[in-house]
Amino acid sequence: MNTHLSASVSIGWRRILLVGGLGGAVAGMMLALVEMIYGWASPAHTFWDAPMAIWAWAGGARHFGEPGNHVGPILLGLAGHMTNSMMLGIGFAALATIALAGLRRRGATSPRAFGATALMAGLAYGLAAWAVMRYGILPLRGTSEAVLFTGSAVSPQWVWWLGHAALGMTAGAVFLAAEFVRRPRRQARATPSRKTTLGAA
Repeated sequence: MNTHLSASVSIGWRRILLVGGLGGAVAGMMLALVEMIYGWASPAHTFWDAPMAIWAWAGGARHFGEPGNHVGPILLGLAGHMTNSMMLGIGFAALATIALAGLRRRGATSPRAFGATALMAGLAYGLAAWAVMRYGILPLRGTSEAVLFTGSAVSPQWVWWLGHAALGMTAGAVFLAAEFVRRPRRQARATPSRKTTLGAA
């Protein structure tokens, strides 16, 4: 019995890693898309400013400038962004799974309620993640690095908030889609087949 319980927990965490990692990767692409489209559309910025700024925050402001002279920082920034996004996605999947268990215990499991909860939880998670980054983590570096995100060197603040709202809602949407794919399988396992029922009778 303990072996079965241990296997169930292990499978649950594998699923969280898979769904969360996938959701975080897609969500990270959405955030990058918001920032990079803004950079492309703005005459004062470039398409590559956001990923370049990510590595410049870690490696120093000298890595931020003309994109053609900073191909390495752009690639490293994209890699760092996607890694962070996948970790955020896994964190969201873990929290959402715990919250889902609570919803089931209270009987609030209608598809509409569950869907709205997953999306709004994702939105709140994405905004909270940016608040922690903006006011807690980014200022840990020097002013010249922090200002890339706390000022308007890359984009106005509303673009960062919008991008992280998109990140969170996308993570929620992927989690929601994974749950709706999983639910029919779980119900099928829980419902005895007609042949089994007749045999028992």
